[in-house]
Formats: sequence, structure tokens, C-alpha cells
Amino acid sequence: MFDEEPTILRDEFVCKGRRVALYRRIVKWRNSVIEKDLVRFGRAVVIVPVLDDGRIVFVKQWRASVNSWVLEVPAGRVENNEDLKDAALRELREETGFVAEELIPLAKAFVSPGYSDEIQTIFVAKKLRFVGAQPEAGEIINVVYMTPQEYLNSLNGNGIADLKSLAAILLYLNCSKSGEC
Repeated sequence: MFDEEPTILRDEFVCKGRRVALYRRIVKWRNSVIEKDLVRFGRAVVIVPVLDDGRIVFVKQWRASVNSWVLEVPAGRVENNEDLKDAALRELREETGFVAEELIPLAKAFVSPGYSDEIQTIFVAKKLRFVGAQPEAGEIINVVYMTPQEYLNSLNGNGIADLKSLAAILLYLNCSKSGEC
């Protein structure tokens, strides 16, 4: 049923921003030629930093794209030729000021495959030690400590959740329940 693959004819460059590039992907499917938007972003890491008392280290970050503060777990782009674990440790330190002795991979996920190639790798960070934050220029961040349940309860009502954080917390709760992380 799914053995016939569409053929990518070409990618046409449209424009480039500081962190993303937009392309028009031309695809042939059966007897049709289809145009799709493609945002090239690459790889990113998402970190669930767990304190010894079970609370999670979140960041409340002002996001220009939605003109709002967003409560999320630390995350960021993987630089060229950077190891995923190194990127996770770097982002954790930059955004929260914590370093981790233990980093456990949880899952990999497409962010929004309808238009983006971004893949996020989710980690749990344990055995945390505070050394001081070093946010990137332009990052507006406050650190917040909450239990996973407090975080989930905060989403009830009219608030809008950050999907990567919601998924990461639910994956963490699942693996901690089974004793796998």
C-alpha cells in the first residue's frame, strides 16, 4: 500500500534567517508535481533536568515569535559537528546554570514534519550541580523549579503549553515510573 515513494525533484532556496532557511520542495507523486514549504533547522536537544528532590528545572523564557513568556524545559540547537550529549550539557549550563553528571537519552521526535526538518533528542539530566548560568545574547530567561505534577497542573485552564516540554515531561514520568531513568 505504501510502497510507492514520492520523488524529490529539487529544493528551491527562498530565504534565510539567523537560525532557519526556507525552501520550496518540488515533489513528483504519481502524475502530479507538488510544491511544499520546507523550513531547514536541523537538530536540537531538549533536557529534563531533575533535582535530587524530584523537582524539574524549567526556564520561563520570553519568546519573540509569540510575544509572550513560555514555561519550558531547557532546549537548543545542536551546532555543526557537535555531539548531541555535548549540546545537551551546553544548553543546560547556558540556560539554567546547572551541570549534570548523568545524561539519559529518552526519545527522538520530529517537531513539525509538515513543514520542518527539525529533529529533537530528549534527555533526562540527573546529579545536577549549580555552577552559574551563561545565557546566549538575546535570551531572556528566568529559572523556575516545579514538580512534574505542578507543571502539568499549571497547564489546566487557558494557558498554552510548549509542546516539546509537555512531551518531555510525560516521557520522563513514564520512564521514571518504570524505573528506566
